[in-house]
Amino acid sequence: MNTNLSRRTFVSHAASAGVFAGVSFPSLSAKHHSSDRFKLGLSQYSLRALLKNGSLDALDFPQFTVDQFGIQAIDLWEGGLPKDKLDDAKYLARMRKKAEQAGTDLFLLMSGALDASPQKREASSARIRASFQRSVQLGAPLVRVFLKAPGTEAEAGLSASVDALKPLADEAAEKNLIIAIEPGASPLSQKGAFLAQVASKLKHPALKLMPDFGKLKDNVYKGTQAMLPHTVTVSCKMHSFDKEGNQPDFDYPRLMKMIRQSKYKGILAIEWEGSALEPVPGVLTSKKLIEESLKAS
Repeated sequence: MNTNLSRRTFVSHAASAGVFAGVSFPSLSAKHHSSDRFKLGLSQYSLRALLKNGSLDALDFPQFTVDQFGIQAIDLWEGGLPKDKLDDAKYLARMRKKAEQAGTDLFLLMSGALDASPQKREASSARIRASFQRSVQLGAPLVRVFLKAPGTEAEAGLSASVDALKPLADEAAEKNLIIAIEPGASPLSQKGAFLAQVASKLKHPALKLMPDFGKLKDNVYKGTQAMLPHTVTVSCKMHSFDKEGNQPDFDYPRLMKMIRQSKYKGILAIEWEGSALEPVPGVLTSKKLIEESLKAS
């Protein structure tokens, strides 16, 4: 990983999260060109088919991303790493070195779900803590976590979620990490407004949100809008494209305009999840749509 890129990215994330409270950072107007505020990233999950069939080795993902897409911000998915190497310090060091050599900013590690129910919280938290250690070894400042808020009653789900997240956020802060909560693991957690409530109630500098357009089941626009004040990174989910190159499931120009009009500054990470196109053309078409949507906004 490029050390300077990584440091700049983390400072940007941490500043938005309030880690550097009392320190002045320049604000950026929404009129600035997209390159001033936003940086395209690529989720390793987008290339899962290549990883699965063996045509791409996980260690080659950073350089492949630069060569094929001209993208220098990457995240890693635990499911995209060899299962027997997840806790192999030498392997994680090699991955970090590969990211450095490619000049990429390895900004996030995708962990799994935190079950906030009292009965399963302890075991679930232990798995997230293991991801913290991996993230530290990789030099990735963000850890993606799915929040599985129990039940369907918002007040009870909110209380359980805060109780489960507080000790993890404290530990993340001690390790200079930020937890990025992605929607989707339970009915409550599929609602952007609920996740915004969790972030607001917890008010923890090491706990932020990660909108994923494909996982917000209430209303992608209202859900994204609610999450944006607490957002540390954005997952730009893509399922398919119509003949004009648009994503038919949601209006990308509308979403990019919403993001531009917010105070968010950071990475817009491509996550190609479709099957109609192979991974490389799927990512390239995704990149084109995001860039065009930003220009139109």
